[in-house]
Amino acid sequence: MLKMLTDKEMLSGLMFVLIGSAFALGAADYGMGTTRRMGPGYFPVVLGIVLCLMGLALSGKALWRRRPETISRLYMRPLLSLSLSILAFAALIDNVGLIAACLACVLISGLASAETRWRETILIAIGMTAFSALVFQQFLGLPFRLWVE
Repeated sequence: MLKMLTDKEMLSGLMFVLIGSAFALGAADYGMGTTRRMGPGYFPVVLGIVLCLMGLALSGKALWRRRPETISRLYMRPLLSLSLSILAFAALIDNVGLIAACLACVLISGLASAETRWRETILIAIGMTAFSALVFQQFLGLPFRLWVE
């Protein structure tokens, strides 16, 4: 039974359950509304519940299989760079705007692999930043600041 706690699918499922529960519980304070007239908490709660269900299904599959596939090695470079890219986005979005936050997020996440081609990564960063600015500010009308004013 203890080997099951090191199984790839079991750990992934438990992580999904943990993250989904945190989202659902964190959004429970917002108004839910109804299915026809959704409140601000409706989507995060439903998304959290779906994530929990997916995690339970993944963990159940690992239990059903009964042959644990243990994690062979923890790769720190991708883990750190992807975590840092999310933190950089969160730190920059309010202070310097959407453009700098998107650029930093994509460029820092490019550090996850030693095989990164920086010219392509820069082009992807520019494209994703332009797409984000266009969609979130122009099409959806969200009040994101694009740049430092």
